[in-house]
Amino acid sequence: MQVTSKWITDIEIERSKQITRDNTQRTRRHHFVPQMYLKRWSDEDELVRFTDTVTGAGDVDLPDAIANEEFFYRIAGEDIDPDEHPDLWFETHMGRIEDKAAGWLRALDRHPDGRVKDPNLLHNLAVFIALQSQRTPRSRAFELDLDAAIQRFDPRTVIGNRLALPVICRTLGIPYSPQQHAEIVEQILARPEFSSDPTAKAIDNSIKVWCNHIVPMFACRRRWWLVTSQTALITCDDPVVPVQAPDWPRTRVARFDSPLLLYPIDPHRLLVGTPTDQVLTKPFTLTEAEAGDVNLEIASHCLRFLYEHPGSDIGAHISLPRMPEFDPAQAATFWEAMSPPTRWSDAADPPPWPLQRWTS
Repeated sequence: MQVTSKWITDIEIERSKQITRDNTQRTRRHHFVPQMYLKRWSDEDELVRFTDTVTGAGDVDLPDAIANEEFFYRIAGEDIDPDEHPDLWFETHMGRIEDKAAGWLRALDRHPDGRVKDPNLLHNLAVFIALQSQRTPRSRAFELDLDAAIQRFDPRTVIGNRLALPVICRTLGIPYSPQQHAEIVEQILARPEFSSDPTAKAIDNSIKVWCNHIVPMFACRRRWWLVTSQTALITCDDPVVPVQAPDWPRTRVARFDSPLLLYPIDPHRLLVGTPTDQVLTKPFTLTEAEAGDVNLEIASHCLRFLYEHPGSDIGAHISLPRMPEFDPAQAATFWEAMSPPTRWSDAADPPPWPLQRWTS
């Protein structure tokens, strides 16, 4: 099955670039969690509660004022042609997708619990959720660390690794064949870099990962299910949450090919992604205990901030261990550099993975 959404096509990307060329205004505040998504947790005054998991401080504010950084998606560098790559085209493109995604999420509001089957809706949701997974500060930091590790441990050695190259090929949209392994390595090494600017290069790579790797994974290699919770759910600054099987150690980071992907869509509904050969069994409702486990998982996955309806105070009562110190520049190997600890790496009694009735 091919992804049919127009949002990853060259035509729509060029349209966003042209819109940016024609717009002399430059939006400074770039949201790494969409405002329209956060508004789904707002009250009648359009306020959302946020909790800083580092300091423990919490408050309420408008979605416009939270989950943003100045010029976070600005693509610029001395070696980047500003006409070919207008500096804020990706911010423009994401804004266009978000405008449509508000309608896609409303369609889910009307959808009964259980499996979502509408292929058009599923492909559009895959575009939006995959985009959310790649637009965060954590994703940016990963891309910067990845590039630094590749340079430190020699590009030819890293790219030529038999495990790494197929993933790199998916990211770049290059068909991989074991028989052509050496030729593909040379092809990739001969490609000119997008830019010498680390941030611009990181954004460009995130775009490639989104279009070529994560969107097809979410659209074609995932089923999606809607689940309801009477107990309120939170969200966070990195709301696409992978959940591994019970035997996966808490010291290892869960990946997007995990048995479950959790994406809260409002305080009482959860979108759950599974591999295409996995079937979730009823009930498609969370018990109070399961909702608590899901909230803890969302909180432990966050980079720093939790978001919820102002009428609840779940975040203030979740206790999390601090993220262990980790400096990839001190790693002895490439794989060590790309294997950060989790919040539970130093915990004596880490919690089990949630929703084991669907992963055991």
